[in-house]
Amino acid sequence: MENQDRAMRYARQIARMIQVDTVRRPGADKENFDRLHAVMAELFPCVFEGCRRWEFESSLLFCWPGKTRRALVLMSHQDVVEASGAWKYPPFSGTIAEGKLWGRGALDVKGNLHDIFQAVEELMEAGYTPEWDVYIAASHEEETGGNTLIVDFLREQGIVPEMLVDEGSSIQPCPVPGFDGHAAMVSVAEKGYIDVKCVARGPGGHASIPGKGTPLPRLGAFMCEVENTDLFPVRLSSASAEMYRRMAALSADEGERAYLTAIAEERPGWQESLGERQKEMLGTTIAFTMAGGSQAANVIPQEAYVICNIRVAPGETVAGAVAALQAVADRHQVELEVLRSNEPSPVTDPRGEAFVRVERAIQAAWPGTEVLPFLLSGGTDTKHFVSLCPNCLRFTAYRISADQQVRCHAIDENIDLDTIPNGVDFFKNLIQGL
Repeated sequence: MENQDRAMRYARQIARMIQVDTVRRPGADKENFDRLHAVMAELFPCVFEGCRRWEFESSLLFCWPGKTRRALVLMSHQDVVEASGAWKYPPFSGTIAEGKLWGRGALDVKGNLHDIFQAVEELMEAGYTPEWDVYIAASHEEETGGNTLIVDFLREQGIVPEMLVDEGSSIQPCPVPGFDGHAAMVSVAEKGYIDVKCVARGPGGHASIPGKGTPLPRLGAFMCEVENTDLFPVRLSSASAEMYRRMAALSADEGERAYLTAIAEERPGWQESLGERQKEMLGTTIAFTMAGGSQAANVIPQEAYVICNIRVAPGETVAGAVAALQAVADRHQVELEVLRSNEPSPVTDPRGEAFVRVERAIQAAWPGTEVLPFLLSGGTDTKHFVSLCPNCLRFTAYRISADQQVRCHAIDENIDLDTIPNGVDFFKNLIQGL
């Protein structure tokens, strides 16, 4: 009963945060972020009144002083993505129904942001003083690429956090065949990111006299070659090897254990044994996402383009990925322009102290839960901190279903009420375990 009461109380608090629309709209959204800050100040008075606080545009940074100057950063962003489409419940209503909390930001990531603040609020109310300085960082534009305002400030102040925990993977259905349960997927690295504009040019002309080798067919041939070529080698990072080792230990099937162990130990043929989903998880990927040509159906364009998105695996580089793509582009007279990029993050040691601290906090909040290191394909605000903090981990402190997982950034985003107290407990455990 106590856990149910906590779940409902926390859900109502998160609902108030969801009810403030914080889709990033540069030049037209400060009032909304100010409203969210006012709601949070009401919900977490100890944090807002008892911690040092800085505001950078609408990004927030708090410091709860500890007994030493060692520092932990807890991070989740305030902004959310657009909420178009036909939702079961209005996306900014924060509806509590069917044992769930519904709304944009429930999972990504106002729920997690709430749980960080609530954990600190409860510990402060109890008179607890942490061993380390605890920083809470909350960007207002993670979904649009983020900013370096907070990390720049920390660097200027000479503050070098030993450990950072940001949003990331969660407790979700375990990927090990034959293992009936959930596992906590803790991301120890994230892939790099590149947007590339691929342009083909030609003289253009009237569609009634098309000629050969015009821009669109060349782009089509270029895309087909990229799609059907293994441009990027699949390598196994130390973190991925540890993930496969732990997965092998969980499997009840002898053949499956042998298969997973062979991958973990990079035995001959391990790359050939991987399925497409595994290759995508471990390696560098490319996807074509946008296109443009002429503005009329009867006009051959002088210029046509496609845009591709590349996710660069740890161990590879932006320059190396672009060079591999350029080799194919040259064969089709396609020019490349890098629009945006960042390198893959360093890999935090899944056997190191920081990972062990997170693992213990998870298992105290969700007893019996297995913990697996994981490579995050998506991007987070952590990318701005990896040059400052040596141990960056990514974990959203909720237990979710496969259906909830795919609703992140989609319609009907929701979380189960009964997982919310565990999320608060996770952050309390982490802080108390410093």
